[in-house]
Amino acid sequence: MQVSSNKETIYPIGVIWNMGNKFAREIMLKIAIIQDVIQVRIYDLKEKYDSFVLDCYNGDDEAFYGGYIYEKIKNMKKSSNTKAIVFIVKIDNPTYSFNKENGVNQCVESRAIKQKIREEYSNKIDGYFFDTLIHMSDNEDEAQRILKILNEYEQYVEEDYIRKGYQPIITRKIVKEESKSYTQLLKK
Repeated sequence: MQVSSNKETIYPIGVIWNMGNKFAREIMLKIAIIQDVIQVRIYDLKEKYDSFVLDCYNGDDEAFYGGYIYEKIKNMKKSSNTKAIVFIVKIDNPTYSFNKENGVNQCVESRAIKQKIREEYSNKIDGYFFDTLIHMSDNEDEAQRILKILNEYEQYVEEDYIRKGYQPIITRKIVKEESKSYTQLLKK
């Protein structure tokens, strides 16, 4: 495994899927201990939930190999909840590892966050199926692709939180009042 360090700041985009929503506040607090949470946005995707999941994984051949993504969506549909909680963290001086299978440099810190959350919460979800809890971009191309998708689903946004002193990374044409704290936002 080849590991390299980069002296920049990156902003990975994460999604807490519907299966993890009941633990969202707790999960976000754990993530905030590891990295700074810059933005949180709640989407209620209703009938577009499946499309949103597929769009988020578009370009990820591994997710579509053998029908894995469709099995994942099937398991997510066991819940009537159609909300996705999107968050962005700030990672200073990220470290990258080269993935030989897909030829992509992946952010070690981003991968560690999603792995930690999966390890801690997968056993708390009835009928957990791999990856139905959290997704998180681990390279710049993936983050940019997901950002574009999030903007396409803007009409499904319920609420926003943007950390004071930061500009939104996921922008909005229609701006509603933002929450002062993501912990308050996630209590609702």
